[in-house]
Amino acid sequence: MITFLVLFVVLGLALLGAAVVLTRRRRGPSAAPAARTAGPGADRKVLDTVALGLQAVAEGRARSGRPLPDLHTVVHSGRRMTLQLAQADTAAPSPWTSDVSGKEWLLDPENLRRTGTGGDGPAHPYSLTVTLGLHRGDRVLVDLAQLPGTIALTGDDMEVLRLAQALISEIVSGPVGRLATVVLVGSATTPSVTDGVVTRSPRLRTAATREEALTHDENDKSGESDKNVKNVKNGSVDRGKDVNAAGTYGRRLFVVTAAQFRDERWADAPLRATDALLVLGYITDAVWHLAVNADGSLDTGRLGVPVDTHTARFAGPADL
Repeated sequence: MITFLVLFVVLGLALLGAAVVLTRRRRGPSAAPAARTAGPGADRKVLDTVALGLQAVAEGRARSGRPLPDLHTVVHSGRRMTLQLAQADTAAPSPWTSDVSGKEWLLDPENLRRTGTGGDGPAHPYSLTVTLGLHRGDRVLVDLAQLPGTIALTGDDMEVLRLAQALISEIVSGPVGRLATVVLVGSATTPSVTDGVVTRSPRLRTAATREEALTHDENDKSGESDKNVKNVKNGSVDRGKDVNAAGTYGRRLFVVTAAQFRDERWADAPLRATDALLVLGYITDAVWHLAVNADGSLDTGRLGVPVDTHTARFAGPADL
């Protein structure tokens, strides 16, 4: 009887062990707690690299006397950074190299350290370059100053708010946007917007009205002449060359709600050629549309930039 009981217990333990092993195999690696692929501060390191890379563009073009290229996107994939240009240009300054078409400039981030690029030259002019999100694991950034006309951010209200807060936070606290100013206007100055911005920076400002937003910064002309003004409605821009000659590259991003945009006729606002206007919510006459999808991806419309996961889904205070 005792022998039978011992055999029964041993058999039961063996079956239990087999069940545990089988369950673990079925669960596989996905059963483990989800972990971020990048630790705290990893995003900041990537942005530091992007800032240095854009600095190298400004320094190199200043030495050669060539005008600065207009950027379409900046893509950082870890071992390589890629500038996708709006117009073909094969004269990439070292350590950048151009592809055959001249539409892409490529850079190994390690070359930035080897060539000693350290930010001692002219400040880079792409300070409204900000992360839209990830595409196949690569960070995708867009220079909002290169988008003439209104940029409408639409989708679920909370997702729109979170993404706007992430964009604002990166611009005013990240190394790329060190010369940029974000101005929240009217209903965009409420705690629902400001409380989600992860930093308090002197470059984050508020204004009650369109008039106040456009005039409170009168002392910061950013080296631009009066001719460098764009009308938001038609998106026409005369960028001119005096901005480059001045050696300063101040940029402003105005953030308004859709209601504020309509009530104050922001479509007719005389913005500078290097300003950008982000509208939170749907408007009928937006030039650019960024729609937040339920799965966290972005539909960037005519901009044509694929984004699988928008920046608010992976960025956090520790990363900025």
